[in-house]
Amino acid sequence: MIPMSRVALSLVFLAFACTKDEPVTPQPAAGQPGTAPEHAPHTDRIALGELSVGGVTIAVFQVAPVAPGKEGDFDLDIAAGVPSTGVIRGWIGVESAEGSMKTRFEKETATRMHGHPEVPMTMPDGSKLWLEVESAAGTQRASIAFRP
Repeated sequence: MIPMSRVALSLVFLAFACTKDEPVTPQPAAGQPGTAPEHAPHTDRIALGELSVGGVTIAVFQVAPVAPGKEGDFDLDIAAGVPSTGVIRGWIGVESAEGSMKTRFEKETATRMHGHPEVPMTMPDGSKLWLEVESAAGTQRASIAFRP
C-alpha cells in the first residue's frame, strides 16, 4: 500500500510539470489585420464573359480551376451595383440544377459578389455555371461556360 504522503507529493509534482510557463502569442480577432484570408486573393481572375439577367449586367470571372467534388471560385462584377434584393444564387451543372447544389453569392463590395458553388462529382455533359438573380420582376437565370 502506498502512503498518502507519496500520493499527495506525486499529484503536486504532476501539477507543476503540466503547467510549464510558455509565452502566449495573442491571436488577432477575425477580420483584423494579421488574420489569414478565407480564400486566395483574386489576382488571377479569368474573364468568362458578360451576362444580362434579372435586369443587371454581370461580368463573370473564374478565380480558380473547377474540379469535380471541389468548390468553384467565382467573382461577379455587376455594372450598376448589386441588385436591390442582393440575392444571386449559382450552381454548376445543368439548368434544372439536378445533381447540383445552389449556393448564394455574397456581397464583397458595392459592385462585386463572390461565391463558391460546389462542383458535382460527376458533371453532366455541357455543364455550365448557372446564375439565378432575384429581382422585383421575379427570378431569372442565365448560364456561362467555365474553364476546368
